[in-house]
Amino acid sequence: MSEEKRSKFPKKTPQEYLLEEEELCRNSERRTPITVCIDCSYSMRQQRRLVKVMEGLKQFCLDMAADTVANQSVELCIISFGGDMAVVERDFTAPDHMKLPELMADGETPLADAVKTALVNLEKRKRRYADNGNSYFRPWLIIIGDGDETRSAAELEEAAAILKEESDNKHLSVLCVTVGDKENMKCDSLLKLSPDHKVHYLQDLKFQEFFTWLSRSIQKSAMSMTGEEVYYDPTTTWGEILGQS
Repeated sequence: MSEEKRSKFPKKTPQEYLLEEEELCRNSERRTPITVCIDCSYSMRQQRRLVKVMEGLKQFCLDMAADTVANQSVELCIISFGGDMAVVERDFTAPDHMKLPELMADGETPLADAVKTALVNLEKRKRRYADNGNSYFRPWLIIIGDGDETRSAAELEEAAAILKEESDNKHLSVLCVTVGDKENMKCDSLLKLSPDHKVHYLQDLKFQEFFTWLSRSIQKSAMSMTGEEVYYDPTTTWGEILGQS
């Protein structure tokens, strides 16, 4: 199917929507919405980068599903960005029900569109929470890529400004991860999008270690009390921080 014919947001049947409503009403756990934006541009074929992203993500879902509290709390959304636009491949879903998409790497790097798509989709989910009386922890937005924006510099600046405001107001936690070659690093766009102007360079494509760290971080959030400051493990086991100190 061509990108022009693809729908940016998933189209749900009335039955699928009703089942989601029943789950939101039945499960009163405070939610942890996580959106993972995955670069699917052509360069992600190198070193099997995209394959390794998905392997790590699969292990993350297994880890979350094995934790009763986390599985009741975490809702994962997967967005691909490659070619002309970003697409919500999987809407917010509990880990034990997540069926990972089969992604292909091709085309350009529409980073700004990925961010805007993620924010629109998150707002939709937050409205569903409000309608059903569900509370939620601060959402996570994780952006994984190996290159810079290739479509619109102006839209990238606009997306960066929105992320900065959302982060400053403690409405969103943003984590930017680059997986490019260190000798030919292209992460200027991710540095712009990162509210603290820091990007985590994933050393040796350690996606398993990264998603293990994420699992522990989410578990800490799910077990914390409302308003309590959560202190996460250091990221040095899997990454190197690039950018401003």
